Amino acid sequence: MKCCDADPKSFFLNGMRLYFGLWLLYVGLVKWVFIGSSQFIGYITADFDKTWSPHALNVTLAWLIIIAEPLLGALILSGREPRKIWTLTSLLMFLLLIGQTILMKPDVIANWQYAVLTLACAAMSTPSTTCNK
Repeated sequence: MKCCDADPKSFFLNGMRLYFGLWLLYVGLVKWVFIGSSQFIGYITADFDKTWSPHALNVTLAWLIIIAEPLLGALILSGREPRKIWTLTSLLMFLLLIGQTILMKPDVIANWQYAVLTLACAAMSTPSTTCNK
């Protein structure tokens, strides 16, 4: 297996590509298949409409989340344009982090781990860090 012979940086990035890509694809598809888009949008807007955030922004961001999660998961798994995709993923993780902060949820601390992890993957990524050579 060629990936097992990779240098530590490539090995880490390929592992994160597999693990994070599958996880993000899964959580994104669950929202579409088991929850449903309208119910998910309603859930998000119901929480955020109680804050200072305007309803139109809440709806837009809810749609962004439900579309971006499975799309970014699939793109991470593809291995194409890794720095761009990891950067977009880190921005999504930061968006989710800000959302938890606005809602004053104590589990916002856990979201920092995802933001830092994806930003580290973006920083270390180059076109030559995939197994697809």
